[in-house]
Amino acid sequence: MEKVLAVGILVLVYALFVSERVHRTTAVLLGIVLVLGLGLLTTEEAVAAVNWEALGLVFGMFILVAALSASGFFRWVGLHALRAARFRPVRIFALFCGLAGLLAAFMDSITVLVFMASLAVEVCAILRLHPAPFLLGLITSANIGGSATMVGDPPNVVIGTALGFGFLDFLANTGPIAVVAFLVNVGCFWLLHRKADVMRGDSVGEGIAREHRELDPFAAVVDVRLMRVALVVFAFTVTLLVIHQLLDVLVAFVALLGATLVLILGGRDMPELVEKIDWHTLLFLGGLFVIVGSLEKTGVLRDAATALGGLAGGNFGLLLTVLLWTSMFLSAVLDNIPFTAAMVPIIREISTAQGTPIDPLAWTLALGADIGGNATPIGASANVVGLAVAEKSGIHVSWSEYLRTAIPATVVVIAVVNLLIVLRYA
Repeated sequence: MEKVLAVGILVLVYALFVSERVHRTTAVLLGIVLVLGLGLLTTEEAVAAVNWEALGLVFGMFILVAALSASGFFRWVGLHALRAARFRPVRIFALFCGLAGLLAAFMDSITVLVFMASLAVEVCAILRLHPAPFLLGLITSANIGGSATMVGDPPNVVIGTALGFGFLDFLANTGPIAVVAFLVNVGCFWLLHRKADVMRGDSVGEGIAREHRELDPFAAVVDVRLMRVALVVFAFTVTLLVIHQLLDVLVAFVALLGATLVLILGGRDMPELVEKIDWHTLLFLGGLFVIVGSLEKTGVLRDAATALGGLAGGNFGLLLTVLLWTSMFLSAVLDNIPFTAAMVPIIREISTAQGTPIDPLAWTLALGADIGGNATPIGASANVVGLAVAEKSGIHVSWSEYLRTAIPATVVVIAVVNLLIVLRYA
């Protein structure tokens, strides 16, 4: 009965905010009330289910990005990018996706989306384009790029620390597959949006280029001192995020340290940035962790994962295929961090029981969880944060708009990844 209730609450919450009849924060609050009211989790267990490190990271990066935005930095970068690409949207789209994928391989994808989503909104405003294709391209590229290394996406950190794999292990195994997946993903976006202005290159760019021919990027800078301070602190913070494992410090501490420094050094008006934080997103993420925590406690996640071992019938290639597609599907509807944590002991048990190497199972789980999170707006924390940054600027991407592009692209990418995994490991 507890399992039925946990699944029912998840379905109810999803139905409410997918229908967009109530705000997603309201739907998640209802889910928390039901989880606690029905006794699926105690108050202490609900608090423990929240990934406070992720919330601390998001909060700190929100402060840093708000400071950069207030200084005019994003418009300054956007104008430089527009000039370099000669105001041609298709070039800018490819440039931004490549940058998001590369950065996400060496820092948390949440951090990348906080920065890149703001930049995309600024650039699309200048190009007079609907930013949805840009935002979805950045989100999917960041999640795919993050799958290439141990530090890119949170599920990889969970897998690596639990099974003893290091940075180079991920880079050698998931890295090459992630590169192919990225190229396939960009190709899918081009096919799906080839008739839209964003993919029609010259026709849009020429008129905008003539209009902004004399536009000086430095004219977009509102506060030079604040931009310098924010950039130095941001670079310092990103450097610490890349090497935080070597220093043995939490990523949340690094982000909060950066936020504190920019608030202290930025000037007297800096505390006002705290009022501009997207508290709805923080509350939504926290509530989602609680709801998924109820699924984990009642054994729903473990039951679903345990069933994988019996589906392959001893065929290792089929086992990898089932694991990949199951990871993709569940990561699309659940946050991939708790799902991965529940799956790690399962693949360890499968490896021991069937006498199969655990390495290919680990790489398959990582790629399925990381890339599968692209399929829905809540499949990964980076998706939630990227769309929230856009919504803060008045850009709303509906579920239907997101799914129309993300699901076909994700399915095609996973199919290609499936082929590569089977050819290499089975």
